[in-house]
Amino acid sequence: MLQAIRDGSKGPVAKIIVGLIILTFALFGIESIVALGGGEDAPATVNGEEISEYQVQQAVLMQKRRLQTQFGENFDPAIFKDELIRQSSVENLIQETVVKQAALKSGIQFSDADIDVLIVKSPDFHVNGKFDRDQFDLVLRSAGFTRATYRQLLRTSLLTQQLQNAWQTTSFATPLEVKQIANLEAQTRNFSSSTLSLAEMKKGITVSDEEIQQYYDENTESFMIPEKVSIKYVELKASELAKSVDISEDDVLEHYEALKADSNSKKEYRAAHILLLDSDEAAKDKMATIQMELKNGKAFEDLAKEYSQDDTSKFSGGDLGFADESVFETEFSQALTGLSVDGVSGVVETRDGLHLIKLLEVRQPEVAPLTELKDSIELELREEAKRVVYLEALETLKDEAFSSTNLEAVASSLDLEIQMAGPFPQAGGEGVAANRNVAMSAFSESVLSEGANSEVIEIEDGRAVVLHLNEFFEAKPKELTAVNAQIKTILINDKAVAALNVKADETLESAKAGTLQVKWDSFAEKTREFTGANREVVSTAFTLGISDDSPSYSLVDLQNGDKAIVRLEQINRDVDAQVGESQEQKMARIKSNNEFKALFEYNLEESDIEKG
Repeated sequence: MLQAIRDGSKGPVAKIIVGLIILTFALFGIESIVALGGGEDAPATVNGEEISEYQVQQAVLMQKRRLQTQFGENFDPAIFKDELIRQSSVENLIQETVVKQAALKSGIQFSDADIDVLIVKSPDFHVNGKFDRDQFDLVLRSAGFTRATYRQLLRTSLLTQQLQNAWQTTSFATPLEVKQIANLEAQTRNFSSSTLSLAEMKKGITVSDEEIQQYYDENTESFMIPEKVSIKYVELKASELAKSVDISEDDVLEHYEALKADSNSKKEYRAAHILLLDSDEAAKDKMATIQMELKNGKAFEDLAKEYSQDDTSKFSGGDLGFADESVFETEFSQALTGLSVDGVSGVVETRDGLHLIKLLEVRQPEVAPLTELKDSIELELREEAKRVVYLEALETLKDEAFSSTNLEAVASSLDLEIQMAGPFPQAGGEGVAANRNVAMSAFSESVLSEGANSEVIEIEDGRAVVLHLNEFFEAKPKELTAVNAQIKTILINDKAVAALNVKADETLESAKAGTLQVKWDSFAEKTREFTGANREVVSTAFTLGISDDSPSYSLVDLQNGDKAIVRLEQINRDVDAQVGESQEQKMARIKSNNEFKALFEYNLEESDIEKG
């Protein structure tokens, strides 16, 4: 299943889905998965157009598949709640419908013929360079679509892209706008900041036992011990089964002989030949002449170059290279294998003509003496036998686990020991419970509610377990003594934050009144990219305005919980930034994106949307 999803994720369906995801994410900052189709129920309508239950179910399914592919074996369905995925799917389908309707209202259309052309031309639906209907259906099924729903998806994607392209390609920035933005980005500012420490506010804060008790009573659900289980399990180990494997001397010898036979089967011969393509009397007389010259001491290679009619080998002295005997015709092969190295055959007739054959060289894989290979052969045989025994036992374990209602019968059939693990929560525990699949299986409905054995869980190669519920422990609140220190820390922090907020407001008012006496950290002529102060302080300094040459002030929350008061003292606008092509392109992109987003928000606001 996952492989089919991965294969499908490389095709045009996934590209269109990803395109819609990117569009929605760019506009709204959330993830989306899209599916289209008909259905009876309507979880939402947009200007009278229904978003069906089928569409939502498809979107949820596609989202789950994507998550499974992304997280692999670490995917935990418990983390990704169906209701949250469903809510996200409905919202995104609404947004996509709004954009699609805006495109249609703008006069953008794609005919059925346009859709057909795109489908037929897509290489993902091709086999041997041509559109294949079966391949088309296979790709769609792997992504969870029918022909009709895919065509609808493709049409929506094209409408959305065309609308966005229309706005982006017609948007432009004037030279004045580009210059103003460049100057704005290049300007510097003089500002100061003073930090109000949360840690300082915590000093001296006390929390009574009554406050701790009250917080515990009001927030008991935040201090729960999660539900846990303890399990019984049997474990099948290939390493244990290997102890019963016996490898005899005869087994080693038999394997060694098999290695030698395999080596012989891989023997290769380097042959050379002189070929005359005819087999008539004239050819035989000519071959006799060649044999006479060979007998008189002329080199075989020279004779091949002079007389052979095999144009592919004659210029290399008739050398045919290495090949096993099966490559040659029967008569040729029999003559060749009967020769010793440097021996020359008599005249051999095949369907190709007349041959003189010379054996140049023989090679085959070398097999070391048995004394050198004995230990490695025994180890190999033992591993192979262990694997066979383990797989047979694994099949028995599967059968017994399925047919039995307890572990005793399973343990007895394979002489395994029943072991215990836990208690542990759904997140897992120690030992065998540290395996994610074991923990998930322990909390599965069949094990937890039905009292059945689990399926066989292979936790690693050569190691498998079957588990059964031993005891279930309900979730319960932790004792107050166990969370006393935690609650005290929470209350101190809450009090300190509240006090810090009050102090920050008072400090801001004093600063505006000119009566604030604090130590300021001052920064002069700094740009937006300045890194010598907190990022939040710099960002705030560049969002403040200034008038009448009087400083302006603002509070800002820092990441560590502190607060800072920011004082903007001067804006240095006397800059003449150089404008290049990159700034012009950047400004055009910003404008096109903002204009398209404004178009969407306008249509969204004007749409009549109802949610079921």
